[in-house]
Amino acid sequence: MKHIINEGERVLVFKNEKLIDYIKEGSYRTSNLSNKKYLKYSCEGIFETDKNIDVLLKNEKLREEIEVQDVKEDEILIYYRDGIFQGGFYEGKHAFWRVVGRNSFARIDLKTAFEMDEKIKNVFAKTKLSDMFDIVEIEDYNIALYYKSGVYEKVLTSGTYAASKKYYRNTFKKVDLREAIVYDEVMEKIFDSDPEFIHDFDIKKVREKELLLWYQDGLFKGHCLVGSYLFWNKMKDNYFEIVDLNTGIEIDEKYFGILDRMDGVYSKFEIKDYEAGLLIIDNQYRKTLKSGIYCFWNGSQKIEVYPVDLRIKQLDMQGEEILTKDRAMLRFNFIAQYRVVDPITNYKEINNLENQIYILIQMALREYVATQNLEQLLGNRHEIGEYVLEKVKKEERKYGIELLDSGIKDIISSDSTSGIINVNTIRAEQSKEAEEEKGKALITIPDEPVVFAEEITMEETEESIEPMEAVEEQTESNDVLPYHEELQDPEPEEEKIVQKTEEDEYIEKIAEKVAEKMERNENSNILEELSRILAKKYN
Repeated sequence: MKHIINEGERVLVFKNEKLIDYIKEGSYRTSNLSNKKYLKYSCEGIFETDKNIDVLLKNEKLREEIEVQDVKEDEILIYYRDGIFQGGFYEGKHAFWRVVGRNSFARIDLKTAFEMDEKIKNVFAKTKLSDMFDIVEIEDYNIALYYKSGVYEKVLTSGTYAASKKYYRNTFKKVDLREAIVYDEVMEKIFDSDPEFIHDFDIKKVREKELLLWYQDGLFKGHCLVGSYLFWNKMKDNYFEIVDLNTGIEIDEKYFGILDRMDGVYSKFEIKDYEAGLLIIDNQYRKTLKSGIYCFWNGSQKIEVYPVDLRIKQLDMQGEEILTKDRAMLRFNFIAQYRVVDPITNYKEINNLENQIYILIQMALREYVATQNLEQLLGNRHEIGEYVLEKVKKEERKYGIELLDSGIKDIISSDSTSGIINVNTIRAEQSKEAEEEKGKALITIPDEPVVFAEEITMEETEESIEPMEAVEEQTESNDVLPYHEELQDPEPEEEKIVQKTEEDEYIEKIAEKVAEKMERNENSNILEELSRILAKKYN
C-alpha cells in the first residue's frame, strides 16, 4: 500500500504501542498484512499525543523536531508561533513542533509581580487572564513598593506590572521620585533587603527648628522640616541648604522669590507708607520697621509686627454735657487733631489710645467750663480750645502723641429745643432765676404780641441810653417786675395787673432788637452795653 507524506507532516510508526519509526515527508509503501500502526501529524503548533512524551522522545529523530516546555505549579507558559499568541499552559510538560514556524515562549511567575511587555498586554486583552491578576501602571519618575500580603517584596520601576491573585494579596505603594521621600522604618527594611537600592538616593536629616531647602540643578525644588528624607539622585544633581530657625529670624531678601512655595514656614508683614512697624519677639520690643515688606521664619520664637498709624487723626467729641460755674447745663461738640510721634511709648504704655486721648480732653474741657459762668463762656469760647491744647500738651509725652489743634464746634443748651444755644433765651433764664431768688411775683403779659411799626436803628439806640437811665430811676419805686418767658399763674387773691408805661414798651422794644443783633453777632460791644443797661433797668 502506497502512502504519501506531505511537507510539514510526520508519521509515527507504532508496533505493539511502541514507537519503532519516525517518517518524514515522502512516498512510502506498506503491507496490508503488517500489524504496525501509522499516526500522521501536522508539524505545527502543539504536539498532542496521549502517549508518554518522555518515552516518545527516546526516538532521536522525533527529539530533534520536538521542543518540550516543563511548566511548574506556580507558572503559566505563554506560547507564540511566529510572534503570534497561540495559548497559555499551566503546570506540566508540553511539547511543540519545531518543523513549521518559529516558537517563542514567555513564563509568568504566579508568586510575584512581573513586568508586562506589549505581547503579554495583548494576551491579557484577548483572554480572561486579566481577571486573575492585579495590574498596576507605574509612571515615569516613579517607583512602586510591592507588598505580598503585607510583606515587602521588591521595588518596581516605571512600567506595567501584573501580580497573580492566586496566592497573595497584592499591594503597590507608589513613590514619586521627584519629591522628597520620608526615610522611615519601612524604607530601612527595603534597603536592608536591597542594599544596592540605597545608592540611588541622597539621605538628609533635619533637626528640630531647622529648615532644609532643596535645589535640583540650581533650581529650588522644595523644603523639609524636622525628619529624615531621601532624595533620588539618578535624575538630577541635588543641592541642600540648612536654615537655623532660631537664629535666622528675619528672612534674607534672596529667599523672597521662593517663599510663595513654602506655606506655613514663614510669616509676612507689610508696613504701609504712613505707618511704623514695631517688631515684637516673644512679647519684647526689638526694633522699629520702616515701610516695606518683611518676612520672618516661624521658629520657636513668637513673631509679631504691630503697625502704628502716623497720620494726623481727628477726634470728635459729641454732646459732652458739662455744668458752667453758674450751673448752666450745656452740651459741647469738640474736635481735636493729633498724631503719634513715639510709637514705642504708644505700644508699651497705652491701651486704646483714642479712648485715653478722649479722657484727657474731656477732663481739660470740664476743668475749664467749671471755672466760667455762662456769659464768660460765650464771650471767650475761642479760649476753650487754647486751654485744652495747653493742658493736654503737658501730658502728651506720656502717651507718645502730639496734640496739634483743638477747638469748640458747637455749644448747645441741654434744655433748648432749637439746638444751638440762643443768647436771648439764656439771659431770660438767668433773669428768671434772679427774680425767683428775690421772691417777686410775675407780671401778667397780654396775649397779643407787641408790634412796632418802625425799626429802631443802632444810632437811635445809642442816643436813647441816657433817657433809659432816667426811666430806670423812675421805675425804682415801682412794683413792676421784669419780663419773664415762663408765666406762672398767681394766686387769685395776690394777682396784680400792671399796665405797661411807654417806657416799658420802649425798653421791651430795645430788648428785642438787642436779641436780634446778638443772634446775628453784629456790633457786639454796643449790644453788650445795651444788655447791661437793660439788665440794670429790670434789677
